[in-house]
Amino acid sequence: MESRSPGEEVKSICPIVETIKIIGTESRLIVLRYLFDGPKGFNQLLRLTGLSSKTLSSTLKFMEESGIVERKVVATRPFKVEYTLTQKGKDLESLFKQMGQWGEKWVLNRGS
Repeated sequence: MESRSPGEEVKSICPIVETIKIIGTESRLIVLRYLFDGPKGFNQLLRLTGLSSKTLSSTLKFMEESGIVERKVVATRPFKVEYTLTQKGKDLESLFKQMGQWGEKWVLNRGS
């Protein structure tokens, strides 16, 4: 049995909190929503999401570093950058569907 000093905090990792840290900003949720439909270019995401270029760029960079988005350079003239979901990112789709169902029931319909 592990002994602790009185008042010493026990820190454990909560999977829900860790997930929220990755997907929990509005810009990340918006980008994910559009990438569930398939690969998108930067300019296409810019138009669809309504985010500023700076916000979109930093959002995609964070999502890439988190392993949920993959950035591919397509060898065309001019070259094109395309963003796709990794398997880790695709696995979030069922969570999004559940969140949408909850929102329809409890937010849009005010719980009636």
